[in-house]
Amino acid sequence: MITCRRLIGIWLAFALIGCVHDPASVVVEPPTPSARGVYILNEGIFGQGNSTLSYYDLDSSKIYNDVFFAVNNKKLGDVGNSVTIRGTLAYIVVNNSHKIEIIDITTNINVGTISVGSGRSPRQMAFLNDSVAFVTNLYDDSVLKLDLKRRVTGTRIPVGPNPEGIAIASGKAFVANSGLGSGRTLSIVDLGSLAVTNTVTIGDNPASVQVTPQGMVYALCGGSYGDFANPNDDTPAEIFVVDPITERIVDSLVIGGHAFTMAIGPDGKGYVPAAHGVLAINTRTNSVVGQFLPGTFYGVGVEAVSGDVYLSDPKNYTQPGTVFIYAKDGQVRKQFDAGVTPGSFAFKR
Repeated sequence: MITCRRLIGIWLAFALIGCVHDPASVVVEPPTPSARGVYILNEGIFGQGNSTLSYYDLDSSKIYNDVFFAVNNKKLGDVGNSVTIRGTLAYIVVNNSHKIEIIDITTNINVGTISVGSGRSPRQMAFLNDSVAFVTNLYDDSVLKLDLKRRVTGTRIPVGPNPEGIAIASGKAFVANSGLGSGRTLSIVDLGSLAVTNTVTIGDNPASVQVTPQGMVYALCGGSYGDFANPNDDTPAEIFVVDPITERIVDSLVIGGHAFTMAIGPDGKGYVPAAHGVLAINTRTNSVVGQFLPGTFYGVGVEAVSGDVYLSDPKNYTQPGTVFIYAKDGQVRKQFDAGVTPGSFAFKR
């Protein structure tokens, strides 16, 4: 991954690569099928093809690592970027392998692959329905329509530079154009015409887009680094609140430091790992509530039923990272090791 929050991690990975054990070579146990669990997508080391998928069983509290390999006897690929569940299927975006792997979440069997084309680097997916989805392509400056039934790509939609996050609201796709750190725009794609109908200028380095329970679009901008060695010329991370109907910015939240990912629960509570801790946000009032936890974390997810918050620590980006589960009051419930650089969560219920 080449966005700003991972540049340091990639550098460390190459510097330390001779000391790293390949987790794909470890014999692992296929998980017992369960009704409730959490998939953790581990990015692996850029260029090493060692992305893995972990599964945490909510009933037994057991962690299974490298599930995709254990069940399917093949490696997942190079840099797992995001995992999303739709119905009985999980879609795993593997960006440096330029593909999306699909598994049946009742068996973890690989039931298909969507190739997006060489060099495109897919990032995030958003679903219109059970048959149609869209994926951003970092190096192609585009969004691709996906036919989920035939498992092929369709219309290519040009957007802004280096798109990352995407979300769908009011019949439109909202696409964060990161510009690899220099972008400032949100492309709005009409899903009827499959064309960009508006471009909204927001903050520096748009990275993540989500829709709140109230139907507002939250676009998280990580902030710019300017001179990477000089923090005094940085701009802070912000969330811009966009009304999907009027396509206007209606509010903004200053996060501070740099932040590139967020998670919002069905109760409207959100969490943003930032420079000096995880911030809690209230999407009903469009406000930063305060610090949820101190410390530096990488990935974040919210389990919808319990409200538990999942956070990951990638350590040095070359060894298995740790996942922490926190209750809504900030008390730690559980921690366990996953794969190298755990970054994305998907919840099975």
